[in-house]
Amino acid sequence: MLHNDHISAVSFPAGPYQMVNSGMWCAQTTKYFQQFLNSGHVPSGWTVKLLSRKRRRFTKLHTNPTVDFQATPISDPAPTPTPSGLSCAGSFRVLHNHHIGAMKLPAGRYTIKLASHDTPGLNCKVASNEFASFLEWDWNGVLPRPWKMNVGAKSFYMSAFSSDGFSVRYVGG
Repeated sequence: MLHNDHISAVSFPAGPYQMVNSGMWCAQTTKYFQQFLNSGHVPSGWTVKLLSRKRRRFTKLHTNPTVDFQATPISDPAPTPTPSGLSCAGSFRVLHNHHIGAMKLPAGRYTIKLASHDTPGLNCKVASNEFASFLEWDWNGVLPRPWKMNVGAKSFYMSAFSSDGFSVRYVGG
């Protein structure tokens, strides 16, 4: 998530989330979570509660067996920008062979590079969080608005200009 948000009375801080589900497929969990974020509330027949350790639980009422999922913020440290240049310090680890649409991303370490310093709200932490989100949710290549991607350049951008985004580069296992 790019910014702090809420669903019903429960707040959701910006950043990536780990999802755990029961009684539904991962794609369904993702779809519901995105719908709930877009509308700002859970529809009739659903509840959302803040549990211990920052976990948030969504439950579909009157189902047997229970249909629910949990969203927990991931608090791993994100790469920080180098004092000069656009490359983010450190690396991002992809745990297993992955793809986002046609973009193939083998397991291993990746560096993140900002396309420019001029994109409001985009820094190394946000780029790292977005990359984590794309890996977690967007295996079909349909990124959330306003994001688009260039498969060949392994880049992600937010507008008609590729300078409003970031790229990733594989640096090894």
